[in-house]
Amino acid sequence: MKVDSKGRIRLPREVRERVGDIVILEKTENGFVLRPGELTGFLKEFREVIASLSPKTGEPENWPPSRMKTIWRSS
Repeated sequence: MKVDSKGRIRLPREVRERVGDIVILEKTENGFVLRPGELTGFLKEFREVIASLSPKTGEPENWPPSRMKTIWRSS
């Protein structure tokens, strides 16, 4: 594998299929070991929020410009 100018490495498909999309690169006395990882804490919650669909609350209202101006003036 080669490291690009931004410090990224490209994993072969066979490796990605075995370790998944979250990996841990661990330093050992014999070199580095790549092993499967998992999201924790903030990253796990963030991924769940991004992947979830927002609930539909009804039909959107199409307000005329005059109503929008009234709201803008009052704030």
